[in-house]
Amino acid sequence: MSEHRPVLMVVDVQHGFVNDQSAHVVPVVAVLTRAWLDAGGQVIFTRYRNEPGSLYERLIGWYELHAEQQIALAPEVESFLAEPGTSVVDKTVYTALTAEGLALIEAGGYTDVVVCGIATDACVLATVISAFDHGLTPWVVTDACASNASRHEAAEVHRMALVLMGRLTGESQLITAREALMLLPDSVAR
Repeated sequence: MSEHRPVLMVVDVQHGFVNDQSAHVVPVVAVLTRAWLDAGGQVIFTRYRNEPGSLYERLIGWYELHAEQQIALAPEVESFLAEPGTSVVDKTVYTALTAEGLALIEAGGYTDVVVCGIATDACVLATVISAFDHGLTPWVVTDACASNASRHEAAEVHRMALVLMGRLTGESQLITAREALMLLPDSVAR
């Protein structure tokens, strides 16, 4: 069996998705990212952009994330983009595993995708399922994900999404930030 090679995927920690329901995970994501990079791991950040006339607008009635200020990453994670070992993928769909995202994963020889970010019930969920569908081992960092739901109770939506991901990819794939660091070879967390 081949060696496991994980990459941390930080999904959509953007101004337009950070609100009262999701802001609490931004510092957790930043601490995890710092520790991951310090341990020699690689990180892929994603930024979602809503296109005029998108299905999000037509079917859901959601018209956010057009302005550059909304699209920008939260300052706590944006500063990492200048560091070695980081990449960014811009996307217009739920999953982070776009053609560009998959190309980065293939080029890095990654076998495992460790996912955190916003929103647990949308882009995180889609990314985890997509990783599973592409034969990659997905990991969900439960304490570094949040829902930003405003039409429903965000904590409940987050919990339901975790239940679905555990059911669809395996309960053991739901881990904490501390456990995520243990996935890195020669991790400083050991």
